[in-house]
Amino acid sequence: MLGVSDYTVIAEVGESLADILWQEVQADPVVNALIDNQGRISTQSPFDLRNDNNVRLSIYLYRIVENAFTKNSPPVRGLGGRQRKPPLTLDLFYLVTPLLGSPREQQIVLGKVMQVLYDRAVLEGTDLAGSLAGSSQELHMILNPVSLEESTRVWQALDMGYRLSVCYVVRVAMVDSRREEALQPVVDRRNDYGGV
Repeated sequence: MLGVSDYTVIAEVGESLADILWQEVQADPVVNALIDNQGRISTQSPFDLRNDNNVRLSIYLYRIVENAFTKNSPPVRGLGGRQRKPPLTLDLFYLVTPLLGSPREQQIVLGKVMQVLYDRAVLEGTDLAGSLAGSSQELHMILNPVSLEESTRVWQALDMGYRLSVCYVVRVAMVDSRREEALQPVVDRRNDYGGV
């Protein structure tokens, strides 16, 4: 799971998701009839897209949380005998919303998205964009069953009425620290009595 990730990783995860979905949509004639080019998949919020009839699918990053399970990781080796703070590890929460006219079309597109993210639950290697592409980092796609209350709060924050959508957590995106410190050598200390 370790990799070298720049601060651009947050943007690159969204780009990776859009790329993967477009790859799979192209191979499916039913969904490709509804989403016929990559520009119809956007990482903008449904609110920002409310007057854009060209976009058919929103993959909106609505929340970022530090991953609690990796918070106390040990430092990593830097260059020249230095050590670097461990990477900042993040869970990215996405709201996936089909923006089509009919409920049937919305459900078809949402079903395809869920199928793709279930079949490709771990993104790695060539699935990843930007600085992630050459890294050994793995991103895990997890369907996030949010409560009706939490879902309602998200839509209220977007200042929109509820739309058919699902939430996913992408775990774990790592942002490398740039802070390095010199390693202090271990010194053998003896007490005043000559013992160890």
